[in-house]
Amino acid sequence: MKMNLRVRLLGTIIGAIVLFFVFSVVAARLTLGRDLNELGRSEVKSGGQAFDGYWTSHRDQIKLLVTQDAASDSLRKLVAAHDTKTLQDQLGNIARTTGFSFLTVVDAHGRVLARANNASLGTLATNKFVQRALTGETVSTAALLASSELAPEGLADQATSTVKTASGATAGTLDSGLALIAAAPVTDLNERTIGVVYGGILMNHSLDLVDAAKAALGGSTALLDGNAIVASTIKLPDGTIAADLAVPAYDTSVKSGASFTGVQTIGGTEYLSRMEPIKTDQGDIIGALWYGIPLSQITSIINNTTWSLLLWGLVAMVVALMVSIPIVGRLSDALGRRSRQVRSAAKDLGVAIVGSEVSGDHVSQTRATVERSGALIDDLAKGATDPKFAELKSLNDELQGDIIVIDTLSQEMASRMKDAVTRVNELNDVAAGLNKLVSGDTE
Repeated sequence: MKMNLRVRLLGTIIGAIVLFFVFSVVAARLTLGRDLNELGRSEVKSGGQAFDGYWTSHRDQIKLLVTQDAASDSLRKLVAAHDTKTLQDQLGNIARTTGFSFLTVVDAHGRVLARANNASLGTLATNKFVQRALTGETVSTAALLASSELAPEGLADQATSTVKTASGATAGTLDSGLALIAAAPVTDLNERTIGVVYGGILMNHSLDLVDAAKAALGGSTALLDGNAIVASTIKLPDGTIAADLAVPAYDTSVKSGASFTGVQTIGGTEYLSRMEPIKTDQGDIIGALWYGIPLSQITSIINNTTWSLLLWGLVAMVVALMVSIPIVGRLSDALGRRSRQVRSAAKDLGVAIVGSEVSGDHVSQTRATVERSGALIDDLAKGATDPKFAELKSLNDELQGDIIVIDTLSQEMASRMKDAVTRVNELNDVAAGLNKLVSGDTE
């Protein structure tokens, strides 16, 4: 199929625009993807560090509250008097006000005087945090509390769960709880330790901290007890909150004490996430703080930008065509006119060449005739005395000289006409080329 100049020019313009925008979109998509991923990593890193700061602040708040309770004159008097009933009421009020999961007071021997949860009394003499507080140290730390430690507080069920993998298979069970705790000594007027206030918040299946952190930081947050999510704001496809799910990156990275930044799939959703290890005040790693943003947020920006570029590319193509079609039309028409002019000039020049060839032949014939007439005059003048023969011969000789000059010039003209024929052929080729370029036809 032959294409004329307009089709080829417009096709070239469209092709150039399409190639430009294809390369621009690909380059923009790659660059945007790289930059957004870097920005996302920076964001989740900042979010993870902010979550760590939020966690530390919460721990310090628990320490402050427990320390204030231990320094309270009314509580000191109740401990000194072993007034269990009043202590229990006071601890219950404090726990409800502060949001503590448990709050317990023991005497100087570690025996429980009262619990905020109205649970059994017993003893905490072997509890390492209480032991440290009985020596006068104020303890504030994250901790894993065994179910046996939580049972007297009525919290064992909250900390016991079955851990699942991403495929739904059982990965193990939890029989301990992740908690922020504090223990502060209670002293008498002589600064002797007469007891300990011990309390904290159990994080397993408690959403207060992760919800507050999400509201403050954005993104999604989670707490890991070991390698298992025990509290989170991560939504699963069925609308429930992710909990008791194993996170492999904990075992491969965070467990060794390193932070982790990367893509994780939780509940069928890909997250760009950051994990910071949770450490006790002794430096032991017991879990992790998890912060993430759905990777779809990044891909959505990339896709929206790509579609925007394509849309604007289409608009630019339409505008370019609207501008270029008249220009291409005028250019094509102008070349068409030039093609016709060249062809007409070639035709006229061809006619002139044919005429010059006819004239050259006529000159040659006339010269031959003059030469024959000269020979005839010579024959007639032999033996003749009439002076007119001599005059006729003189005129014939003069005519023959002029004819020779004209013939010479005719031959020179014929040589030049040969060059002109070459030029005419070239003009015809140019005209044919222009015609083919403009219309796509060879005629």
